[in-house]
Amino acid sequence: MKNTEQTQNETRNRHRTWKWFYLLPFTFYLLPFLFTGCSRKSGKILAQVGSEKITIEEFEKAVENAPYTLQEYLSTDIGRKQYLDAMLKEKTVLVAAKSQGIQSRPAVKKQLSEIEKRLKDNYEKLKNEIIMNELLKEKVVLGDSEVKDYYEKHKEEFEKPTEIKVSHILLSTDEDAIKIAELLKKGAVFEKLAKENSIDKTTAVKGGDLGFFGRRQYVKEFEEAAFKLKKIGDISDITKTPLGYHIIKLTDRKQLKPQKVEDVETEIKQVLQKEKLDKWLDEISKKYKANVNYKLLTRPVEKTEQEQK
Repeated sequence: MKNTEQTQNETRNRHRTWKWFYLLPFTFYLLPFLFTGCSRKSGKILAQVGSEKITIEEFEKAVENAPYTLQEYLSTDIGRKQYLDAMLKEKTVLVAAKSQGIQSRPAVKKQLSEIEKRLKDNYEKLKNEIIMNELLKEKVVLGDSEVKDYYEKHKEEFEKPTEIKVSHILLSTDEDAIKIAELLKKGAVFEKLAKENSIDKTTAVKGGDLGFFGRRQYVKEFEEAAFKLKKIGDISDITKTPLGYHIIKLTDRKQLKPQKVEDVETEIKQVLQKEKLDKWLDEISKKYKANVNYKLLTRPVEKTEQEQK
């Protein structure tokens, strides 16, 4: 018989795909894995930041090499746009790093020389990774007191930690979300509407169930709306996130053991680093404007045999 910890782990694993997209702004530490093999430069330009381009061929190759758990979501237009946004952030960091001459630093040159001898075929890709990582390390440095200050500011959350279980319905437009919200007000069954309407296909089949989760696991907008729900069965207002428009239902809640600062130090560091990284990315994205041809993202609708005649 499964113990509680095993059950919790399985629940979290079932929702990795959905969570991954919510953590996209912090995926720079994963980019070498996500975009391995994306070196094609020919073809139509999908997007460009400074001198760095993303061709439609490069994008499709990146999608092809993405983890299999993401493939279903990446077959949708919203999923493809979210993935392109992650690639654009990578290119923006690269442009910023090159503009500061980081590739000429002695420590970087030494690493590049060693890599070139061993991995000639992957030299260009690895060079860019080293340049970007060198810059990113500088942008997420934390002061000695920042972790403790964060803990004190959110002390109640750590001393009385709570996990909640919610279901959600994800819609692509505000109009669709308003229609679903009206149906819920009239007594429609939440789980049925989720199965029939949610564009999050991974959870839709389970009536929108996302399982249990705690603080700092989803984007701020979603987390705030979810934790604002007090009673089991409460339903949120329409909540907008980078993925679309959510309607959230609280289905369960449980209290966890108190956490000391040393218990959550790593977690807090990740949160603070993400905040610094996001703020910096916003700044350099204004400096290095991206030109995007979103029309190339949308796959042409296949014609039926009748239409082809």
